[in-house]
Amino acid sequence: MRRQRPSLNLTECFERLAADVCARVLALAHINPRRVLFCLTRARRTSLGGTYAKIMPMRFPDGSPLKAVEGGMYALPQIPTVEGDILYLIYIYLPRFYQQPFERRVLTVIHELFHIAPAFDGTIRRIGTRAHGASRVQFNAQLTPLVDAYLQSDPPEEVLAFLRGDFTALASQSQLTGRALALPKAVKLGAAQVVPVLD
Repeated sequence: MRRQRPSLNLTECFERLAADVCARVLALAHINPRRVLFCLTRARRTSLGGTYAKIMPMRFPDGSPLKAVEGGMYALPQIPTVEGDILYLIYIYLPRFYQQPFERRVLTVIHELFHIAPAFDGTIRRIGTRAHGASRVQFNAQLTPLVDAYLQSDPPEEVLAFLRGDFTALASQSQLTGRALALPKAVKLGAAQVVPVLD
């Protein structure tokens, strides 16, 4: 009889990691990780390079779920939880995310969390007028001390274990599951409509 592989929920793993990072890294202490949702998406190409992860703010730049555009009112969908509405979605691109070395995987998660505005209001942190400032390379260089501080804080191995090894090995050892959610889009509201809610 064929032995069944244990199940591993990757979105739960990423959310557990994010909670541990935010608890240990002072620069990310403003984040309530229970209002940040991780999702999995498939990279169209498996070659090294390209997008490893992406953050989706769930509020417009002024912090509101509503925005008036040319006489119409647009809304971003809400995802309610007991902690309040989800303010950020972070998408992990598989299997490309795992084509990075271990430290770069940790950096990728911290990179996306660092995009969260200090006000934790559903908007993106700006460096000047841009999300990455002058360049993405310089942006990541600023985050290297945060990665070092986190890894030197002796985080539990059970939190980091899913980041070690390659994706093929992980998939051969476990039945991988996780949350898949289409990228939310702003919708135009009619006169009697309310802000849409995602299940």
